[in-house]
Amino acid sequence: MLITNPHATPSTGKKSDARAKEIHNFINGEYVPGQRWFEKRSPLNDAVIAKVAEAGCAEVDAAVAAAQAALKGAWGRMSLAQRVEVLYAVADGINSRFDDFLAAEVEDTGKPMSLARHVDIPRGAANFKIFADVVKNVPTEFFEMPTPDGVGAINYAMRRPVGVVGVICPWNLPLLLMTWKVGPALACGNTVVVKPSEETPQTAALLGEVMNAAGVPPGVYNVVHGFGPNSTG
Repeated sequence: MLITNPHATPSTGKKSDARAKEIHNFINGEYVPGQRWFEKRSPLNDAVIAKVAEAGCAEVDAAVAAAQAALKGAWGRMSLAQRVEVLYAVADGINSRFDDFLAAEVEDTGKPMSLARHVDIPRGAANFKIFADVVKNVPTEFFEMPTPDGVGAINYAMRRPVGVVGVICPWNLPLLLMTWKVGPALACGNTVVVKPSEETPQTAALLGEVMNAAGVPPGVYNVVHGFGPNSTG
């Protein structure tokens, strides 16, 4: 959950109150704390703009367990057509909160607002529709083959999810490159555990709210924040 400090100045990240906003892990459809906190600093002036909940082994294990359970639950029982509609709703949800994602991306990366407005956020949203359409329009493959009895057989290629997908994201295009991985993974029926860059954690966390609002079942999309060994690594 993103808890906004009402005394923060969005353009600079400077605060008149010691309480920074908090960015939590997102596991099984809920925002949860971690083993400790780390500071997210502004790339513009090095001011602390948020406290981020650092995940440890317990949180990572919980995220993976939730993702595995979702494969056997409502998400795994959805038809392709139902998954497509849910992913369309995710894309629409990002666009309906465009300004929230824009502010978070600019604050995290320090990039020009015009760039994020015309590239990062719209393309991040579009990825869910693009990959939903790709999967929806992939034809069923089948072919004939001879058999020893001379009758012959028809073989069908069946597409099935591979399971839980770990998604490690870079810092330079946080939302766009994350959805470039999450979009196709979910479109194919998989579940994900996302590890965003510790430099740019906000949009991955914010996307959890959109996932819930779009009707994505708990455990399908999970986010763990942190670093390497002795952390989320």
